[in-house]
Formats: sequence, structure tokens, C-alpha cells
Amino acid sequence: MKPSRQQGKLLFKILGVLAGIVFIAFGMQERSELSRTLKIGKHAVVEPITQYTEFKKSGSSTYTAEFRFKTEGGQQMVVKHSFPEEVLAEFKANRPVEIAYLPNDPSSFVFVKQASSWTLVLVGGALALAALLLL
Repeated sequence: MKPSRQQGKLLFKILGVLAGIVFIAFGMQERSELSRTLKIGKHAVVEPITQYTEFKKSGSSTYTAEFRFKTEGGQQMVVKHSFPEEVLAEFKANRPVEIAYLPNDPSSFVFVKQASSWTLVLVGGALALAALLLL
């Protein structure tokens, strides 16, 4: 039996809303993890970076470098990590860059000045709304 046009529209609406919910969930999880790490994390200042790699895609840039810092317990850490453009500006201005790392896993850290992004949440909401209203 061939599905009707109405059934096809309904299927696209459902899929669009589900995709939107997935984006929203991932965005909220990302924001929650950043907030949690900043709240419970131990703070350290990373050594200035000497080299970094820039990846350009669709007009935006992502940066990656090897970061070195010492934990509260004196453990020397060397971790390859991506970082936002704001952090690069801090390094170029020779300002100290502070991180918050998880006490039980110092290789997991976030930059204290890193802002949590609403992008995934907004994209998910827009996708779900568009699926409901336009299809």
C-alpha cells in the first residue's frame, strides 16, 4: 500500500521534531558539562602555547594546541585540546589563561573564560518549530 501525501507530511514533521529534540538535548548536555566543570573543577593556569593548529571550515575557525599545566597535587599535565578564538586572543596578549579541570580526570578541562554556547539549542528549537509550522 502506497503512503498518502498526508502520511508523508506527518512523517517529516515527526522526524523534524525528533531531530530538533536531539539537537536541544546535546546542546543542553554540553552547557551542563561546561557549567559542572567550572563549578567543581580545580583551577590552574596553562603555560603559554608556542604552536597551535587552525582548522578553517565554513568561515569559522577551530584551534588546537598542546597545553601544559600542573595540577593541585603537583602532577604535570600535557593535553592536546581544542580552544576558542577568545583564548587565542588571551595568549597573543600575553595574559594568563586559566582552566578548570576535573579533579578525578585532569585531562578533562574547560577554559574559565569559555562561554557556553546556545547554538545547538537554538538550532534544535528552530528545526523543531520549522517542522511543525512549515511541513
